Amino acid sequence: MKILFIEDHPLKQAQIIRFVSEKFIDCEIETKNSYISGLKELKINHNKYDVLLLDISMPNYDISSEDSGGDWMPLAGKNILKEMYLRDISTKAIVITMHGSYDDGTKITDLDKDLQKEFSDNYIGYVYYSQINEEWKENLCQLLNTLKK
Repeated sequence: MKILFIEDHPLKQAQIIRFVSEKFIDCEIETKNSYISGLKELKINHNKYDVLLLDISMPNYDISSEDSGGDWMPLAGKNILKEMYLRDISTKAIVITMHGSYDDGTKITDLDKDLQKEFSDNYIGYVYYSQINEEWKENLCQLLNTLKK
């Protein structure tokens, strides 16, 4: 399984990569850390990926010692799903978030319903990630296993 993982939080990214790599030994994971770098990779190489693991909130650009990452995008993941829809990119997507609600007041449960309705061809569900609760592992496993059938 080939996975594109768009996530800006280093600890979250590392824990998810470690878990997925241990659970799905045959997987390959490519990471991107911002809206622009993730979207660019997806537009160019979407046919390479079986699944997209997608954070919802992230910076516009990659953060570096020279760049602050630009504007913070509270619903960047939804924008990526919209770009996929507009470009007929068929890669399946799983949202992985550690926020129950977002800057604009949107709750993850409401966002989940919206994503299911708007992007049903791509979106297969979300995982609520927590550093203190490992329930996310089982949820992510279940969603990834639906793609193997």
